[in-house]
Amino acid sequence: MKEVKQGLLDALTTQYRNLRLLYLAYLAAAVLALIFFFVDKRITLVLLAASLIYHLAVVRVRSKAYSKSFVHACLQSTFARTLQDAKHTPESPLDPEQLRQVRLIAANSAKGSILAREGGTGTYRGRAVALSDAGFTHSFSMAGKNHHEFVIGAWVTVALDHDTGLDCRLIHPKVMMKDSRDPYFSGERDLRQVVSGLPEWMSKDGWLVLRPDKAPQLPDGTFLSALRTLAGKTEQPLAVCVQGDKLHVYATNRILGQKVSSRVAPSRAVVDTDFFPELGGILKLSDVL
Repeated sequence: MKEVKQGLLDALTTQYRNLRLLYLAYLAAAVLALIFFFVDKRITLVLLAASLIYHLAVVRVRSKAYSKSFVHACLQSTFARTLQDAKHTPESPLDPEQLRQVRLIAANSAKGSILAREGGTGTYRGRAVALSDAGFTHSFSMAGKNHHEFVIGAWVTVALDHDTGLDCRLIHPKVMMKDSRDPYFSGERDLRQVVSGLPEWMSKDGWLVLRPDKAPQLPDGTFLSALRTLAGKTEQPLAVCVQGDKLHVYATNRILGQKVSSRVAPSRAVVDTDFFPELGGILKLSDVL
């Protein structure tokens, strides 16, 4: 693991240094063009045109490649902390329409109201795991006016090795606005809100629990206790769905894609920082199902 991390960091550092040299060459061309302004303005125009082409064709392309490599190093090392055969993917391994079918986060019916990108795959104790950034757009009416809610976060799907027989949703009240959430779920007529039989902590915190009539069971106390532990260790509101042989967990405001600066050299923190600290707890939830 240490060798893999060091390899990622070394490759990224080399790429960064090469990019800085390209920027210096671009800056030198700009300075040269300025000098020739006082000698021959025609040469200045040629140099400016050449430097612009150089920037677009070389510097900008290499800068984008470095940004992708930076994010890859961050997430590849993060996923490898808890997943076997971890693989970061720039594209989402999760289909937005499949996320819609889970009916966990409010979204408009139009295609494109759910976006998924920047994710990864792996296994955890033999269970297939897929995760990615996911954003949801939902329009709703409030005080006689149309409003739009945008919910962003990281979605994790764990394939279980058996059918739990469950089909329930447990949603922290801060995941969505109530004025957006309630109209959405009222349109899902087969889903019923559970108001009794919940743990005291869940009722006190205002969790919304939903299930269809055909699947009245709720997760047992062991699972709910593990969920309470996970929720208590993060500031990101959680939405959880146990549906047959799948566990879905959505951590709002947790973004996998990282901001990249080409002005600061990559440090050891790129591969040592856990950019998804909730992932380990999410995987442990699958242990108790």
